[in-house]
Amino acid sequence: MSIRDWNGDKAIETLHVETMDAIERACIIVWRRADRLLSIEGTGREGTVKDRSRPGEPPRKQTGELKDSVTYEIDEKLSQGRVGTNVDHGKYLELGTKRGILPRPWLRRALLESADEINNALGRKK
Repeated sequence: MSIRDWNGDKAIETLHVETMDAIERACIIVWRRADRLLSIEGTGREGTVKDRSRPGEPPRKQTGELKDSVTYEIDEKLSQGRVGTNVDHGKYLELGTKRGILPRPWLRRALLESADEINNALGRKK
């Protein structure tokens, strides 16, 4: 085989497609885990106290707005994926606030708890 026979552009395109598929699989795994973490019932719409989350635990579902807002997006130009929410209180629950709300991490926890599953999906070993 001569160097002229090698199809570099096709190889690069194939690698890009496989990489983007892997990134999307990883995002879906984290997104599903975040959805499960945010599915534990809390006080609910009526305001009756069932069970509130404690600092360090994922937030409990109140109205479902945060849970329903979690999504993922893929940026093919940057070859990256993001999982998150556009709901402001999602960030405050994740990180806490300067005014004393202690963190109730749900997104970082979803990523950490998904690490093994992501590695398995990508064919990696620990």
